[in-house]
Parts: sequence; C-alpha cells; structure tokens
Amino acid sequence: MGLFKKKPKNEGLLRTFDGREVKYVTKRVLKEDGTVNHIIVGKQGRIAVIDDQIRVICGEKDIFNCPVSASKYYLLLSGDGVTVEGDNTVSGEYDNITAYYSYYRK
Repeated sequence: MGLFKKKPKNEGLLRTFDGREVKYVTKRVLKEDGTVNHIIVGKQGRIAVIDDQIRVICGEKDIFNCPVSASKYYLLLSGDGVTVEGDNTVSGEYDNITAYYSYYRK
C-alpha cells in the first residue's frame, strides 16, 4: 500500500522514543510578561508513533497528538527525554511539550 510512501527524515530518532514509558510530561507556557513557565500536565504514561502520529498518553488521557510531518522533535542533551512541538489535535493549539522517560537499567 505504501511502496513509495515518503518516510520521515529522522526515522531513527523516531524509533528511539517510540514505545518508551514516560515518568512525567511538561508543557511550555508563555506568560503575559514574556517569561516562560513549565507546568506538569501528566504523569506515568507512554509516548508512541502510531500511523504517522506522535502520541503522548498519560493514564487514560491523551496529552498530545500531532502528525509527524507537522511536528518538530528533539532529544534532550541528557538523553532522558524528548521535546515535541506542533499543532496538538487534543487541545487545538500549538504546543511545546517535554516528555521525560522512566529510567530502567539495561
């Protein structure tokens, strides 16, 4: 069905955070005075790439859902999380969230 389907440029990066358990998720909020605040929007969840959609789920609640092609995603320098930004179909706004992974020793 998708023989010539266009693949995302950073497919390897998508595979690194696909299916990872999340300790907590923060959302970047810009205040009226120009300062930035990070608020916790969910705990104990999972981040997944399903049908070209990046989804962050905490408990039974969807926190973030955006097409891969319309989003930007970056790994944190510490390697313990990912920042994803894009048009969130759950809230209907452009959101910038950071998902921190649960730590498991391998």
